[in-house]
Amino acid sequence: MAVSDNTRNFSRVVFGSTKIKNLCKVSFGHTETQNSVAATSNTSVLAATAMTKGAAQTIVDGITDPDVPRALIAKPAGTAASVGNGVVVITGTNVEGATITDNFQLVDGSTTAINGTKAFKTVTSVLIPAAEAAGATISVGCTNRLGTYHRLFPNNTTVKVLYRTTSYGTPTIDSAPTINDADDIYIEKNLVTPATAPDGANIYDIYYIYDNWSVGDIGDQPDWMTTTSTSSTSTSTTTSYTTTSTSSTSISSTSISTSSTSSSTSSTSSSVSTSTSSSISTSTSTTTVP
Repeated sequence: MAVSDNTRNFSRVVFGSTKIKNLCKVSFGHTETQNSVAATSNTSVLAATAMTKGAAQTIVDGITDPDVPRALIAKPAGTAASVGNGVVVITGTNVEGATITDNFQLVDGSTTAINGTKAFKTVTSVLIPAAEAAGATISVGCTNRLGTYHRLFPNNTTVKVLYRTTSYGTPTIDSAPTINDADDIYIEKNLVTPATAPDGANIYDIYYIYDNWSVGDIGDQPDWMTTTSTSSTSTSTTTSYTTTSTSSTSISSTSISTSSTSSSTSSTSSSVSTSTSSSISTSTSTTTVP
């Protein structure tokens, strides 16, 4: 497996036959929190803030980003009868830096905490709706639902979680983590809850493997193959596409390619400094995505 960094390793292998080349894609990925993960909290992002009768307010000061990408909590408190039916809107960014929002529907007369459905890396603002009367507050904190650095398939996904107290400590396998959501479009919706709840002491490694089966036309073509390798001294990227091939061998970053049967083969390669990266396929494509 080629390595892009220590937090978000990912690889994909495509299986098939000489006629149906892209029959099954098996993907394996890994997210490491790097930091120890704090226990769930109702106030770790925004301390209890008074709601205002008859007027909404947007809070941008006094906000603390989550310690790791994770889903948030909106917690009404104080005088329950003053809460109302408004919506708390939290705005921030996901692990890719894109702007995201999550809505938390308040229930009139209730001070029950509301769990979010998206993993935030940063929080930039919190919109607090108008209250029905004085005495109610809103705070924002973090749940135990941890975000991943990759999009997962909604089906056929297996997740394993390991945790350890130091970066190179001996890991323990978590008993039964829960996939709260798996979404192959919106990365912030991919959430995993460890069975061993974060308590401020453990670093978490989230591993996931999943397969995606689809039958294309007879004689369909292989996927694009992109291999990216990064080290302290070099970076290289090679992209190749074979239009018709029964067997092939390619080695990058020198981009040497041979095939036994091929009507068209094209490849492009760019490199900085020196690098070592290779991808070999025989009716099998291997993709590494950072």
